[in-house]
Amino acid sequence: MGALALGIVLIIGYFYQSHHPYRRLELIRSTGYHIYFKAGLSGFVLLSISLSFWSIIDYFDLPSSFIEHLNLKDSIVYIKNGKHWADIKLVAIFALMFIFTLVYIGIRSCFKTDNESLNRVKKIAHELELLLIESTENVSPIRVELDCGKVYVGISEKPNIDRGEVSFIALFPLLSGYVNDEKKIIFNNNYYLHYEKYIHGNEFEEGDSHSSVADFSIVIPIEQIVVASRFSIDAFIQFRNDNDSELIGPPKPSE
Repeated sequence: MGALALGIVLIIGYFYQSHHPYRRLELIRSTGYHIYFKAGLSGFVLLSISLSFWSIIDYFDLPSSFIEHLNLKDSIVYIKNGKHWADIKLVAIFALMFIFTLVYIGIRSCFKTDNESLNRVKKIAHELELLLIESTENVSPIRVELDCGKVYVGISEKPNIDRGEVSFIALFPLLSGYVNDEKKIIFNNNYYLHYEKYIHGNEFEEGDSHSSVADFSIVIPIEQIVVASRFSIDAFIQFRNDNDSELIGPPKPSE
């Protein structure tokens, strides 16, 4: 019986963690025994609340009054046996746990905001996720280099944080190119010039295969990214043109 009760506590605790709008962001990043500890702690807290609430109900003897008022004791054979009352109370406590879980999750979901979700993620996000979030918030470009040598520069769209850890990024491209054999970035596509030439408001000319700016968005798996960083086109051009630098300029002939 004790093992069954412990299992129910863990199940309800895990249900709370996995459906809470913010707790699940941390749960999906947990592994192994950390998941059991989180579920166990939540289940223990919910059990304590339910026991406290049930003690008040039991103190005023409300269940017995309710059963006698409806004459259930005579119509239900199971209730007549006093040995079953302990099992009934246990089921009632677990039912209260589940009800409190649903109510609290519902309240938190109703008052959930995108800003609060982002702030929660920032506390537990790794560096790449933070870069994507900042690019979205500040509408600033980032550079993404893939393991195949492809390079994109663009604005990150809002990452899908509702499912926890970010596995894919959606990028609104401005430039694209590749890394040559000398590990030098070569840009051969300028999306910005295309947008500037053909876009009218937020739509393109009729008959274009890409009818809106959103159609240019690309989705990249996180596992394919080898380098990601903030990007400044002015700084990039300046570095390329700065041939007088002792660090990047041609080596001086030896005397």
